[in-house]
Amino acid sequence: MLDRVKSFFGFSTPVKSVVKQGDGYFYAFGFPKTVQETITIQGQIAAYNVCAPVNGIINRKARAFSNARWWVMDKDGKEVNGQVPNAIRAILRKPNPLQSWNQLMIQAKVYEQVFGEAFLFAITPEGFRDKSKVKAIWVIPNWMINVKLTGKHLLQTDIKDIIEGYELSVGGERILLDRDSIIHLRDANQNNQDVLLGQSRLASLQDPVSNIVAAYEARNTLITRKGALGILSNQTRDAAGSVPLKQGEKEEVQNDFQKYGLSKEQWQVIITNSNLRWQSMTFPTKELMLFEEIEDDVRQIADNYDYPMYLLGFKAGSTFSNVGEAKKSLYQDTIIPEAEGWADTLTSFFGLPEGVKISIYYDHLDIFQQSEKDKADAFKVKNEGFKVAYELGIVTKEEWRVGIDYDPVKFNGNTFHDGQVQN
Repeated sequence: MLDRVKSFFGFSTPVKSVVKQGDGYFYAFGFPKTVQETITIQGQIAAYNVCAPVNGIINRKARAFSNARWWVMDKDGKEVNGQVPNAIRAILRKPNPLQSWNQLMIQAKVYEQVFGEAFLFAITPEGFRDKSKVKAIWVIPNWMINVKLTGKHLLQTDIKDIIEGYELSVGGERILLDRDSIIHLRDANQNNQDVLLGQSRLASLQDPVSNIVAAYEARNTLITRKGALGILSNQTRDAAGSVPLKQGEKEEVQNDFQKYGLSKEQWQVIITNSNLRWQSMTFPTKELMLFEEIEDDVRQIADNYDYPMYLLGFKAGSTFSNVGEAKKSLYQDTIIPEAEGWADTLTSFFGLPEGVKISIYYDHLDIFQQSEKDKADAFKVKNEGFKVAYELGIVTKEEWRVGIDYDPVKFNGNTFHDGQVQN
């Protein structure tokens, strides 16, 4: 069984479903051309591939997510060494032969956001169950894996009584993978059919996604297949009535008309002796409200994915300041909580001892560097205020320390100012 799995993941034969993008490799989605629904995996693939805002929002979230720095830390925030932590660090550097950790995380995050869950397959040498022996981690495409449930979970205390395993479909064969080899990552969206499985956020976005695809299709049709702009008809009359154009005159008018247009090589004004009448056949696209419809639908999609509209360029009056605040909000309210959930899942999977965990940080980003400066400035103002109050005998040294969130135990009793000027 392991040989067949290894064959699929490229140990024995090339993987035909892997495509190269830049320096990284990813499993390619199929490419449906239309979005019929967003409930099934096929519909969700179509929404991601066909609906540009869905694709853009999910990819932006995945790139933001990948900006993290991963550590194996103890409860005091110090880096931990040892067999398992060192093995984890090796995986964090190079999880498989084709991808870096960041590339793997981007791929896994895209899958989780599209399908509501992602599956990581950890490969260990046959016969070993020690997680320090993990040699590679891959993302398994959602359309190739099925969770085998026991059908009972509410009264169970062990995962083996809830999940039988994970069934991998390869080349018409079904391979049952050990539950301990799969890292099952679920999105925050809840599955109302089975709480053990993920639920794509796209399931509730069928109408907005369909509207956007239809609006773009309508705009494309108006641009590329709009037909004639109008009718240029002969208005010449004599005593008998209208005078029809002579043989060849229609072609002559048509050829002359092609000389006019909006490009630099064309004429913009018609000057003629002919008695012609123009009847427009164009439709005022503004009345279709296509742009307004797209913006409203994008707003709904962004809201479902917890992605600030300011970062998509739709909000009128966007400034550097509120875009910066929107970025900070994206990380604080969305990316960091989701990333911490992944870190907890990985900590549990690798079986780290109590007090040791995989931690994830984003404080190196510019938006948080500014926040650190703001906090330092606020602390300085607060500390100087307590210094004045202490020197005036209003507060004790213990109260001063409590006021600036320091441990007061360093001093015993109520230590008031001794009258000496504090520097």
